[in-house]
Amino acid sequence: MSSTMRYAAALMMATCLIGLSCAPAPEPVSDKKDAPKTSDTPAKIPGPLQKRIDYVLDNVRNRDLLTTHAFWTIFHGILGLGPDIQLLDPEKNEHVRAIDLVARGGPIRGLEFVETPTGIDVVTMAGSGVGQGHQDQFVAEMAQWNLPLKTPFKINGKDYTFEDFVRHSKARTSTTRNQELGWAVVIVAQYYGTDHKWKNQFGEDLTLEDVVRYEMNLPIAPAACGGTHRLFGLSWAYHLHLKNGGKTEGVWKELAVKLDEHKEAAKKFQNKDGSFSTEYVSGPGFSRDVTRRIASTRHVFEWLALALPDAELKEEWMENAAYALTMMILDNQTYALDGGALYHATHGLYMYRQRVYGTPGPPGLLIPRP
Repeated sequence: MSSTMRYAAALMMATCLIGLSCAPAPEPVSDKKDAPKTSDTPAKIPGPLQKRIDYVLDNVRNRDLLTTHAFWTIFHGILGLGPDIQLLDPEKNEHVRAIDLVARGGPIRGLEFVETPTGIDVVTMAGSGVGQGHQDQFVAEMAQWNLPLKTPFKINGKDYTFEDFVRHSKARTSTTRNQELGWAVVIVAQYYGTDHKWKNQFGEDLTLEDVVRYEMNLPIAPAACGGTHRLFGLSWAYHLHLKNGGKTEGVWKELAVKLDEHKEAAKKFQNKDGSFSTEYVSGPGFSRDVTRRIASTRHVFEWLALALPDAELKEEWMENAAYALTMMILDNQTYALDGGALYHATHGLYMYRQRVYGTPGPPGLLIPRP
């Protein structure tokens, strides 16, 4: 099958699977294969929360992320720990920088880049658990670490840069074609600004405000990971808008109200042990399955670590959430855990740690705040 035919088939599959879970086929990150433990109220360990967070981050960094892991797991590892994270080649017993392996095209299971008339696309393999699960997911997660536009990539023997991915993401974005745009919002806002206007590849005139309104008006609950990806992207754009001198008016005022409503919902449905609802922000929910609890808590926590004002981030309910998330990971520090859950949790904890304690995360970590 030609590259073009594979690309078309992948796009058709992605369209059919929009809205499915963002972690359809978890791939454990650990040298252990035991099932995670389940605990309603994990036993406390000595020391203040900041030390527990640092211990968790050390534990995650010390888990081997392998070159034999799938692309889905590897780029989530970059999201959690930054582009400089080292992958272990188990056959050669050598380490390679994760972004360097990705930029030269692997080999990595689930990684496929395709040349397009507007740049480079990442083939979406929704539901596979090995490739990118959503449109623009990889590009947006690299944007969250401010990957330079001039970062070189080698594709089909030709030289490209990360800007080719960014340009294609923007050109492909449309509010009339049933797309997931929570990731495109991050990309356009980060690299082009929140006042950006453009004509897409379909000849449609767009502004970022158009894309924000499109995402804002879609329902939250059915979206990926309980809608937290949608909320995260919208929060990212809103904060950049304010940071760049924008006002809370028009679509931005409507968005601020919507974000506040869902912040209150996250707090309202928080479980007694500090974890967030396994129904995310749409209703109460508690599961004895620790994998489900980590999955929901890490996504809600990551979004709130970005979205909340400083004062609210330091309130007791968020401290309880940080405590619950760290303890779920600590309780299972020698067990295999889903890479997506692990690294979204890590990303959230890095943002929380920097904002609450003033301790910088790895180089490149962005926390857009007004």
